[in-house]
Amino acid sequence: ALHGYYTVIGIGGREQMALAYKLAQDSGPAGKRLRATAAAWLANLMFGDSDAGRMVALIRESLDTAAPEHRGARARATLVAGFAYHFGGQSARAQPWYDASRRHAIAEGDEAHLSALMHNQAWMRAAQARMALLFGAEGDAQSMAQALIGAESIGYYDAGIGTASLGSLVPMLRAQVLTAYGRWAEALALFAANFDSALGDGLARWPGWRPADRGGGEGRVGRGDKGRAPAGAAEQALAEPIDTDDHAMALARLAQVREALGESGLAARHREASQRLHAQHREQQQRLVALLDEALAGFDPKLL
Repeated sequence: ALHGYYTVIGIGGREQMALAYKLAQDSGPAGKRLRATAAAWLANLMFGDSDAGRMVALIRESLDTAAPEHRGARARATLVAGFAYHFGGQSARAQPWYDASRRHAIAEGDEAHLSALMHNQAWMRAAQARMALLFGAEGDAQSMAQALIGAESIGYYDAGIGTASLGSLVPMLRAQVLTAYGRWAEALALFAANFDSALGDGLARWPGWRPADRGGGEGRVGRGDKGRAPAGAAEQALAEPIDTDDHAMALARLAQVREALGESGLAARHREASQRLHAQHREQQQRLVALLDEALAGFDPKLL
């Protein structure tokens, strides 16, 4: 299951992980460690499926089941909790969970998990910086700087520990951060070089906003006419299922592109739709945090 997951991030290994979880549940006390570990990993997969109810229940099950020495299970469960709080817009509340995850990974000597922790934090900081930029919120300069530093350092860390899988993730992360910074030429070069392989690595939810960002980038570097084709590709791709936050950001960028092309009517429709989706995303964040608070009541991540 883990081999499949790291081959196609977030998609591979699902059936095998579900089977591992079922076998562990059926194995009694002997399967306690595996049950806690499989529950934590299933929670990770449920986050990717936007199944918040199942995710929080699995985090709770993992933490309830894991003994103190089951550090791998605790590291993954606390990482998912931290990432979920972070996605819910609660970066300060996410940090103690991230810290707990790091402590367990260090104690276990799990360098791959430390890499995953760095990836998750940097991706979320980049996404939130991008959201703030597109929807007029006050940007967090420190978070943006941390995201860029993280994007640079993860590549060196992964090279140092010999990580060979999912090689497109780091350059795509850098491209996202550079887009938020407005460093369009650098971002466009990274998108062009790495996006196709990123789709193969499991980032198939991105076809909508990557062409949208490319179209916006072409306009910003003085090639506005070249933004028309990517914008059309993005609009076509958005007919497929896509996460609400990514959909909102893609439409916000497309509104900018269409406005620059003089298509004010289409730009206004994109802008209105993006604002509606952004509001839905904010509501989803609030529901997610409420579910996390209920499921994790009584747990202090500093003591886990």
